[in-house]
Amino acid sequence: MIGSWRWNVLFGGFGAMLTFLISLSNNPIGTTFLRSIYALLTFAMIAFVVRLALGVLMSPAMIPAAGPGASSNIAEGSEDERGAVLDMMTPDEDDTLSELMKEQWTDGKGQPLKGFEPLQPKRLVSLDNPDPEQVVQAIRRLTDE
Repeated sequence: MIGSWRWNVLFGGFGAMLTFLISLSNNPIGTTFLRSIYALLTFAMIAFVVRLALGVLMSPAMIPAAGPGASSNIAEGSEDERGAVLDMMTPDEDDTLSELMKEQWTDGKGQPLKGFEPLQPKRLVSLDNPDPEQVVQAIRRLTDE
């Protein structure tokens, strides 16, 4: 847990004082004291739960030591340790990966894939050399003539 039991008492005392001040103007003194005690207990319990949750969330994970004598095999760990260690190293497989990519692009035969044709859309018009008739048709469509 984070902190000590004093945080519980301080937070409970704050809640009791706040409740006492708010309740004093509307209730008799006995009711005000009773509600202040309830507030003290409630706020102290809330502080305890918050401290417990923060302690669990902020505690360091149980990561096995990776020193020279430590084993690098993760599978040897118990069920609790599984998933606690992350291996951030990537294997050196540049040559294998590049060969696989070449085979994929050449269909494994050393020749480029057949059947690939770039798109040649018919309806798109280049603006470099516009056809005057197409420009007139476009203007007529836009102006609804």
